[in-house]
Amino acid sequence: MSSLTTPLIRKLESLGQLSSDERESVEAIPLLGKQLTPGQQIELEGAEPSRCCLVVEGLVRRYSIVSNGNLQTLSIHVPGDIPDLQGLHLRTMDHTLASIGRSKIAMIAHRDILEVLRKSPRLVNLFWRESLVDAAVARAWVKVLGGHDAFGRLAHLACELYVRMNVMGLVRDNSYPLPLTQVQLGETVGASVVHINRVLKKMRADRLLEHKGGRLIIINWERLSEAADFDPGYLNLRDYAYLDFRPATD
Repeated sequence: MSSLTTPLIRKLESLGQLSSDERESVEAIPLLGKQLTPGQQIELEGAEPSRCCLVVEGLVRRYSIVSNGNLQTLSIHVPGDIPDLQGLHLRTMDHTLASIGRSKIAMIAHRDILEVLRKSPRLVNLFWRESLVDAAVARAWVKVLGGHDAFGRLAHLACELYVRMNVMGLVRDNSYPLPLTQVQLGETVGASVVHINRVLKKMRADRLLEHKGGRLIIINWERLSEAADFDPGYLNLRDYAYLDFRPATD
């Protein structure tokens, strides 16, 4: 299996079963690997791309610039995600796609994805399911941003990314890579950098989590998920790997 297709196979298998033929079809998709520097743009809002981006390593985010000039993060994407899959049917990008920290992506021509899907109705269903889960995450965040303060929003982000990272095998010692700056965290949860700094200090003092060295360390999952009112059902994953969580010792 190509190292470029490994995250995609794992992501699809978290959503449904793949036959050996379907795995081979996905592995045969032509991919062009690309290393990204922190903040490097992949596609710009208003562009009309002819290919999709598969996250292979690191993180990618969608964002848009609002009328006052501020940047608003719309979503964060982990390895295995194809954050611009909607480009198969929607011509124009309504957001910008860029790396978070150093990342690796693989570009996939729309025609190559469509050719694979044409041959496999079940792969059509899995890719469609991927898009539906992406929409479910967006709906969940409308609820989070409208119903929680910055503390609850940040707690929800930490819990959601923990589950998604764990399914992809990226959680180590109760922590996962999160190379976001406090400014970027604020852009994600709708809070100022000063407020994010206060929230992180309180979470650390309360022994919920710690963000240091480009990693987020979860100290007390039960209390953190309670603060976030977090239920992973909207992620619709077959493998609820988060159930294996073992709290760090104080």
